[in-house]
Amino acid sequence: MRQGQTSAASWGLRLPERTSDHRRQRRRRRYMNQHKLTGLLAEKLHLDLPPVVLGFADECPDGAYTLAKPPPSFCVLWRWGEDRVFWAPASEHVGCAIGGMVAGFVSADDNPSELAAALAEMCEEGEYDPGEEIAATARFSHQSAGIVYGPLWEFTLDPLVMVMWATLPQIGVLQEVVGNIMWRENPRGAVFTRPACSVLAIADAHEAVAMSTGCAGMRAYTGIPAKYMLTAIHGSKLAEIEEGLGAKTDIEERLKFYEEQLTAGMSGGT
Repeated sequence: MRQGQTSAASWGLRLPERTSDHRRQRRRRRYMNQHKLTGLLAEKLHLDLPPVVLGFADECPDGAYTLAKPPPSFCVLWRWGEDRVFWAPASEHVGCAIGGMVAGFVSADDNPSELAAALAEMCEEGEYDPGEEIAATARFSHQSAGIVYGPLWEFTLDPLVMVMWATLPQIGVLQEVVGNIMWRENPRGAVFTRPACSVLAIADAHEAVAMSTGCAGMRAYTGIPAKYMLTAIHGSKLAEIEEGLGAKTDIEERLKFYEEQLTAGMSGGT
């Protein structure tokens, strides 16, 4: 077990029913492309947290876990997915009204007052119209009974979106590999922080890489420090990232460059 991880029970996961060939399947998974990309992300980008992928499914896949306790939010499920592959039905995505809407399991018309209250709780103070914000919030539109989550290296379904926690220097290198990273709906748009989970739906809709600096709700639920940005990557981009990271020979220098730029910016350039 990796440092900082906890047992399946503490994450609220119920052990799966193992099929007779589960061990053989598990060994084969280790040699899939996702396993190679996981290694590249760790070795070249020096990610501190394991990337997690998700995909919509109508039932729990063979060998996957199911939940033993309800999660408080959509974003918490991403953290649980760092350790195990599991399936969460639609009913397990309603702990946070905004997250449930973004996941596609809660309608914006069902309880607008609850959505507005959730938005106010998770977002920074400022002048904005809750109704307009909710209407403009991207959301998944997959008609499935639930979502499968799990570590990139262990995932057996086709990954729809990968969730990655990255620092600004790491994101700088990632952008060199994939090109534009979307902030909200515009590749060159402004910083988008509320709600953070909507960048997963943006990445899905545009088959792109999308990023958020994170909302207050996400930080509180996930415990992710402020230095890490939420990055959502569409599954169709994973092969490109694998190839780009594998071919790029100056990653260490570029990471150092971006770190120096960040430090200079924080100190006012002195």
